[in-house]
Amino acid sequence: MAVFRILGDQVLSKAQYLNQISTARSGLEAGETLAAHPLNAAFAAPGGLETTPAVSQFTPIGVGKPLTILIRRIYTGRHPGKGLLGSAKQMAIVTGLKDYSVFAASSRAVNFLVKGVGKKTHFTAPPTFTDGTNVVAYSPAVLTDSFHFTVEMAFDRFPDGLFELISKGLSGAAGIPLLMPAQGYLLAASGLVKVGSDWADALIDGKAAFSMTDTLDFNLPGVAPPSADFRVMADFDATGMTYDPAKGLRTASGEIYDGDDPYIVVSLDGAERKNLASFAPTVATAAVLKQFFNMREGGEASINAVLEGMKLLNDMKHRGEAEAVKKQLDAAAGAEKAELQKRLDALNKNIQSDALKIG
Repeated sequence: MAVFRILGDQVLSKAQYLNQISTARSGLEAGETLAAHPLNAAFAAPGGLETTPAVSQFTPIGVGKPLTILIRRIYTGRHPGKGLLGSAKQMAIVTGLKDYSVFAASSRAVNFLVKGVGKKTHFTAPPTFTDGTNVVAYSPAVLTDSFHFTVEMAFDRFPDGLFELISKGLSGAAGIPLLMPAQGYLLAASGLVKVGSDWADALIDGKAAFSMTDTLDFNLPGVAPPSADFRVMADFDATGMTYDPAKGLRTASGEIYDGDDPYIVVSLDGAERKNLASFAPTVATAAVLKQFFNMREGGEASINAVLEGMKLLNDMKHRGEAEAVKKQLDAAAGAEKAELQKRLDALNKNIQSDALKIG
């Protein structure tokens, strides 16, 4: 299994991608800005779409800038395998992040749950009449040096009660996935529910048909920083293929790929998305919420006040760090001062309450 990059419409291995970027860099005059964001000068919209005004272009990503990770395409391949009652099954798309600046613990999230999924099916988002979201992550400003995220595709005949419970949670999630802060707990914007261990195991502990992890290293020596682009997560060699955002992967002969091996396409983008502003602190809440509840099985709690309290805790955490950075900033000069100012700006973007921001 591997994660492939897309340059223009070409699907490249990591080594091929870095070689293309190195070649592009060597052709630039000294003083140009490619070193900071190498792909921005080399990237062309897929299929030459950069000449079409209606096609939005990627916004650069980096430390201190916003980051959105979206699921853009799912191809099921040979899955689900044929069962006693036929081949169509329920599909869960589950995601998780680790070492994100406000997501220190790893909580899983159900992005969407779909009934009657068959082999070799394409999804670009939850079906129109299915609740869910293709948002994997959003941060107002990246603070971490490195983090990784995982996308899983699981097929099963989940108990009807669990399916309905998750669907209800997704419908109230207000643009975020249905979060699982700990085994047996489900968190949506409408409430926290404790489910039976058998139900939790059916979704959380079942073996995924497809699971892949990608790492984003924003500020580590020896590796190229990530760039805003599409990424293909596949368990087959996709080099030599091309990517069409409207149709999916194409083979070297130009045919739409319809093989047995599944793949998932995600995108990274740095545009500010105010409608997702509460996404990061809500996910942070999911990582620690179990500390505040000891509910009986089947119990449900209204957590609006707790969510607001945890958002405040998130703000206070970043406020404390911002105060420390401000002290360093006041005593710094030159390049160090500029770097500290960037850090302070990024911290302020992660604080939702204007009253707690540091001027």
